[in-house]
Amino acid sequence: MAKGTSIALLLRGNAPSTNDRNLTEILDLFEIPWTALTVDQARGDNIAAPTAGHQQFSVLTSAACLAEVLQCNKTEALPTWLAAATSIFVYGFQVTDPCKAVLRQITGDPEAEIRGSGQCPTTVSVTDSFPEMCGPMSGLQIQLERGADTTLAVRNSNLQSIVGVREGHLFAEFTYSGVRFFADSSLTIVDVRERAASYFDVKKGFAGAVPVVMYLKWAFRDVCLTSVETSACLIIDDPPLWPRYGLLDFDDLLQLADKLTFATTIAFIPWNWRRTNRGTVAAFRESSGKLSVCVHGCDHTGGEFAARSPELLDRKLKTARTRMQALRQNTALDHENVMVFPQGAFSPEAASALKRNGFIAAVNTEVAPANDALNETTLADLWSVAIVRYGSFPIFTRRYIDHGIENFAFDGLLGKPCFIAGHHDLLRGHGSDLAAFLRQLASLRWKLCWRPLEDAVRRSYGIRSDGETILVRMLAERLLFENGGPTTRRICVMKREPQIASLKGVEVNQGLSAYEYTDGHVRVMVDVPPGGAADIRCIYREQLHGSPASESIRYRFGVAIRRYLSELRDNYGHLLRSRA
Repeated sequence: MAKGTSIALLLRGNAPSTNDRNLTEILDLFEIPWTALTVDQARGDNIAAPTAGHQQFSVLTSAACLAEVLQCNKTEALPTWLAAATSIFVYGFQVTDPCKAVLRQITGDPEAEIRGSGQCPTTVSVTDSFPEMCGPMSGLQIQLERGADTTLAVRNSNLQSIVGVREGHLFAEFTYSGVRFFADSSLTIVDVRERAASYFDVKKGFAGAVPVVMYLKWAFRDVCLTSVETSACLIIDDPPLWPRYGLLDFDDLLQLADKLTFATTIAFIPWNWRRTNRGTVAAFRESSGKLSVCVHGCDHTGGEFAARSPELLDRKLKTARTRMQALRQNTALDHENVMVFPQGAFSPEAASALKRNGFIAAVNTEVAPANDALNETTLADLWSVAIVRYGSFPIFTRRYIDHGIENFAFDGLLGKPCFIAGHHDLLRGHGSDLAAFLRQLASLRWKLCWRPLEDAVRRSYGIRSDGETILVRMLAERLLFENGGPTTRRICVMKREPQIASLKGVEVNQGLSAYEYTDGHVRVMVDVPPGGAADIRCIYREQLHGSPASESIRYRFGVAIRRYLSELRDNYGHLLRSRA
């Protein structure tokens, strides 16, 4: 961390509480430097040692701890050390006299109240006047499935409501003694170490999550890893390359893409490599990046990549690669080296198998391994740009449009790419629902850049200035950094790699490059000239587990029946339902 950057000062009791520990986990997740200060230490009015080497500090504390500190102060003004803070984040406003007293003091409202909100569903409103903090969530109205723990009822003409409800404020900003305060009514801070079996949903977990993320991303923007832009791609599973498949008409899709400017990647089942339409393939080649294909399993059998056997997984992947290469040779249509797991089912061993078989990433709707595999996915993994828990191989998450615009917006606030999942029925009504959702995405406060899936994955990484060098946190096995500035930029690319023995080498612009390995990370220094780019790729040693699978006639017959029945369902099932 460069000297002079911001630091978080965690004001807490003598023994760290659960909320204190949860806060430190979030700070560590965002790579924000922090130090702790107890209430007893704060009474000394000297914090020079904890904040040494940092020009700025911001304080994070509970309302109860802040009340203790202010009670010891003999004047209405803040203690000298608190007055030196850049900003102060206060959470945990319990319905108690000390918390009520501190709320009234710092807001300047002698009648301010802390009210319990109950458990009923409620609608929250995110302000659109503070985009630097709220980002893509600015201006959203979000229907929460349960009410907030408490709300703050404050009358202060200088108070800015950041997140409000009918009864008051969940998150608000105001100034006291010349210091910017941010009051979060949440009683608890979410534990990002908790295991997660499904995607994070802001409608279920708003309090203790969204306000603190908004604040930290804003207050420590000079030290947080950030994304230059939000890459986006629509991913449609299963269709063969035919003019029509179910409710999907590729001509209609291209017309919609031209109108709304988006990119679509078809998750293509390798088993279908022989079954393509020449005209449809030509449309893909000539689409200028609006249409592309990636790899969707191998035979698309139930849980084929939930298998635990490395040998079986390698054979499946070799078969899939052989088929995709045959597709390219027969049609001149290239494919993207990204895997979308059939039915979302994967095993930890599948992630490692993808790495050693040359894939650069996986994209998936499911976030936890299938069947009896141990789920190690945490909320921290879901808040990261990609899950790298399994074999240090990146699994990017995607969402269906019925997850709601608020979840896509929160992902954007976290720096995650915008990957939309769907099947042929996403184009029902000539894509009217899809078009409406894409217009919602376009209206959010972010820089959304639509790209083919592999290109989007390569550009999804975190950056941070570190003196004259730009630190780049690499996630996918391939990264593209472009320098649009007028001068050469030195970048330090770092990638977590605990299995260094499997790394064969690192390529920069298709040539082998020197790299260092320290503290479990591969590190590469690259000078990128003005207007130039660095295409960086990690190459892994391939573990040979035989040739592509040679399956029995019975197995092949079963796969064919499964595929034909699926196509019958997709192509005619909607007609039968409409007549019923």
